[in-house]
Amino acid sequence: MKRSQKLHAFSWLGVILSIIVLAIFGFIGAKATLDYIYCKELQATVDKGVIVEGKITDLVHRAVSVGSGTTYYIRYRYTDKLGLIYEGYCGNGTYSTEAEDLKRIGEKIEIYIGLNDKGQPLSWPVSYGSKISVSTDIALMSVFYSAIVLYIIAVILYCLFFYNKLPVRKKKFDNTENKE
Repeated sequence: MKRSQKLHAFSWLGVILSIIVLAIFGFIGAKATLDYIYCKELQATVDKGVIVEGKITDLVHRAVSVGSGTTYYIRYRYTDKLGLIYEGYCGNGTYSTEAEDLKRIGEKIEIYIGLNDKGQPLSWPVSYGSKISVSTDIALMSVFYSAIVLYIIAVILYCLFFYNKLPVRKKKFDNTENKE
Protein backbone atom coordinates (compact mmCIF):
# COMPACT_ATOMS: atom_id res chain seq x y z
CA MET A 1 0.00 0.00 0.00
CA LYS A 2 1.52 3.27 -1.13
CA ARG A 3 1.45 6.12 1.36
CA SER A 4 -0.26 9.29 0.18
CA GLN A 5 2.08 12.11 -0.78
CA LYS A 6 -0.52 14.81 -0.10
CA LEU A 7 -0.14 17.26 2.78
CA HIS A 8 -2.68 16.26 5.35
CA ALA A 9 -4.20 18.69 7.84
CA PHE A 10 -3.50 16.32 10.76
CA SER A 11 0.14 15.68 9.88
CA TRP A 12 2.77 17.48 11.96
CA LEU A 13 3.42 19.94 9.16
CA GLY A 14 -0.31 20.56 8.70
CA VAL A 15 -0.89 21.09 12.41
CA ILE A 16 2.08 23.48 12.72
CA LEU A 17 0.97 25.38 9.62
CA SER A 18 -2.57 25.66 10.99
CA ILE A 19 -1.32 26.88 14.38
CA ILE A 20 0.85 29.54 12.71
CA VAL A 21 -1.94 30.75 10.41
CA LEU A 22 -4.54 30.83 13.21
CA ALA A 23 -2.09 32.56 15.57
CA ILE A 24 -1.37 35.30 13.03
CA PHE A 25 -5.06 35.82 12.22
CA GLY A 26 -5.96 35.69 15.92
CA PHE A 27 -3.22 38.16 16.91
CA ILE A 28 -4.25 40.73 14.32
CA GLY A 29 -7.94 40.28 15.19
CA ALA A 30 -7.23 40.59 18.94
CA LYS A 31 -5.08 43.71 18.43
CA ALA A 32 -7.84 45.29 16.35
CA THR A 33 -10.34 44.43 19.11
CA LEU A 34 -8.17 46.05 21.78
CA ASP A 35 -7.66 49.14 19.61
CA TYR A 36 -11.42 49.31 19.06
CA ILE A 37 -12.07 49.15 22.83
CA TYR A 38 -9.46 51.85 23.46
CA CYS A 39 -10.98 54.13 20.80
CA LYS A 40 -14.46 53.63 22.27
CA GLU A 41 -13.11 54.65 25.70
CA LEU A 42 -11.48 57.72 24.16
CA GLN A 43 -14.75 58.59 22.43
CA ALA A 44 -16.55 58.34 25.77
CA THR A 45 -13.94 60.73 27.22
CA VAL A 46 -14.52 63.18 24.36
CA ASP A 47 -18.30 62.88 24.76
CA LYS A 48 -18.03 63.93 28.43
CA GLY A 49 -16.56 67.20 27.17
CA VAL A 50 -14.20 67.97 30.08
CA ILE A 51 -11.57 70.19 28.48
CA VAL A 52 -8.39 71.35 30.24
CA GLU A 53 -5.08 72.88 29.22
CA GLY A 54 -2.19 70.46 28.97
CA LYS A 55 1.38 71.38 28.16
CA ILE A 56 3.71 69.99 25.50
CA THR A 57 6.56 68.43 27.46
CA ASP A 58 8.93 66.82 24.94
CA LEU A 59 9.48 64.96 21.71
CA VAL A 60 9.60 61.17 21.99
CA HIS A 61 11.78 59.63 19.28
CA ARG A 62 11.03 56.27 17.74
CA ALA A 63 13.67 53.81 16.63
CA VAL A 64 12.12 53.49 13.17
CA SER A 65 13.66 55.61 10.44
CA VAL A 66 11.35 57.08 7.84
CA GLY A 67 12.63 58.83 4.75
CA SER A 68 15.28 61.39 5.62
CA GLY A 69 15.15 61.13 9.40
CA THR A 70 13.73 59.65 12.55
CA THR A 71 10.08 60.18 13.32
CA TYR A 72 8.94 61.33 16.75
CA TYR A 73 5.79 62.02 18.71
CA ILE A 74 4.95 65.32 20.38
CA ARG A 75 4.05 64.44 23.97
CA TYR A 76 1.79 66.48 26.25
CA ARG A 77 0.98 66.16 29.94
CA TYR A 78 -1.63 67.44 32.36
CA THR A 79 -1.80 66.78 36.11
CA ASP A 80 -5.15 67.35 37.81
CA LYS A 81 -5.83 68.47 41.40
CA LEU A 82 -5.87 64.86 42.63
CA GLY A 83 -2.45 64.16 41.15
CA LEU A 84 -3.69 62.06 38.21
CA ILE A 85 -1.37 62.45 35.24
CA TYR A 86 -2.96 62.63 31.79
CA GLU A 87 -0.36 62.05 29.12
CA GLY A 88 -0.59 61.46 25.43
CA TYR A 89 0.60 62.52 22.00
CA CYS A 90 -0.72 65.39 19.94
CA GLY A 91 1.17 64.89 16.74
CA ASN A 92 4.36 63.64 15.15
CA GLY A 93 7.07 64.92 12.93
CA THR A 94 10.21 64.15 10.98
CA TYR A 95 13.79 65.28 11.15
CA SER A 96 13.00 68.30 8.95
CA THR A 97 10.34 69.62 11.35
CA GLU A 98 12.13 68.83 14.61
CA ALA A 99 13.60 72.32 15.13
CA GLU A 100 10.15 73.91 14.83
CA ASP A 101 8.57 71.36 17.18
CA LEU A 102 11.34 71.79 19.77
CA LYS A 103 10.26 75.45 20.03
CA ARG A 104 6.74 74.26 20.90
CA ILE A 105 7.84 72.57 24.14
CA GLY A 106 6.01 74.38 26.94
CA GLU A 107 3.14 75.42 24.64
CA LYS A 108 -0.32 74.89 26.11
CA ILE A 109 -2.87 72.75 24.27
CA GLU A 110 -6.47 71.85 25.02
CA ILE A 111 -7.23 68.22 25.79
CA TYR A 112 -10.28 66.19 26.74
CA ILE A 113 -9.79 64.28 29.98
CA GLY A 114 -11.60 61.46 31.74
CA LEU A 115 -11.20 58.04 33.29
CA ASN A 116 -11.81 54.69 31.65
CA ASP A 117 -13.77 51.84 33.27
CA LYS A 118 -10.65 50.74 35.17
CA GLY A 119 -10.11 54.21 36.65
CA GLN A 120 -7.08 54.94 34.47
CA PRO A 121 -6.69 58.45 33.05
CA LEU A 122 -7.44 58.92 29.35
CA SER A 123 -6.94 62.07 27.31
CA TRP A 124 -7.33 63.20 23.73
CA PRO A 125 -6.08 66.44 22.13
CA VAL A 126 -8.66 69.00 21.07
CA SER A 127 -6.60 71.63 19.33
CA TYR A 128 -5.05 69.39 16.72
CA GLY A 129 -8.30 68.30 15.15
CA SER A 130 -7.55 64.65 15.79
CA LYS A 131 -10.50 62.43 15.10
CA ILE A 132 -11.19 59.10 16.71
CA SER A 133 -11.96 56.50 14.09
CA VAL A 134 -12.91 52.90 14.72
CA SER A 135 -13.67 52.02 11.09
CA THR A 136 -10.21 50.54 10.45
CA ASP A 137 -10.41 48.47 13.64
CA ILE A 138 -13.87 47.17 12.75
CA ALA A 139 -12.69 46.26 9.25
CA LEU A 140 -9.62 44.43 10.59
CA MET A 141 -11.70 42.56 13.17
CA SER A 142 -14.21 41.54 10.53
CA VAL A 143 -11.62 40.42 8.00
CA PHE A 144 -9.39 38.44 10.34
CA TYR A 145 -12.11 36.82 12.45
CA SER A 146 -13.86 35.84 9.21
CA ALA A 147 -10.55 34.51 7.89
CA ILE A 148 -10.25 32.29 10.98
CA VAL A 149 -13.72 30.85 10.39
CA LEU A 150 -13.08 30.37 6.67
CA TYR A 151 -9.73 28.71 7.36
CA ILE A 152 -11.33 26.26 9.78
CA ILE A 153 -14.06 25.48 7.24
CA ALA A 154 -11.42 24.98 4.54
CA VAL A 155 -9.46 22.58 6.76
CA ILE A 156 -12.62 20.61 7.56
CA LEU A 157 -13.54 20.36 3.86
CA TYR A 158 -9.97 19.34 3.02
CA CYS A 159 -10.06 16.61 5.65
CA LEU A 160 -13.39 15.35 4.37
CA PHE A 161 -12.02 15.31 0.84
CA PHE A 162 -8.81 13.57 1.98
CA TYR A 163 -10.78 10.77 3.63
CA ASN A 164 -13.32 10.62 0.78
CA LYS A 165 -16.15 11.54 3.12
CA LEU A 166 -17.61 14.30 0.96
CA PRO A 167 -21.12 13.46 -0.20
CA VAL A 168 -21.01 12.63 -3.88
CA ARG A 169 -24.12 12.81 -5.96
CA LYS A 170 -24.48 9.73 -8.08
CA LYS A 171 -26.16 10.08 -11.42
CA LYS A 172 -29.21 7.84 -11.79
CA PHE A 173 -29.37 5.76 -14.89
CA ASP A 174 -32.40 6.67 -16.94
CA ASN A 175 -33.88 3.90 -19.12
CA THR A 176 -36.72 5.97 -20.56
CA GLU A 177 -34.72 6.98 -23.62
CA ASN A 178 -34.35 3.35 -24.83
CA LYS A 179 -38.08 2.44 -24.63
CA GLU A 180 -39.20 3.14 -28.14
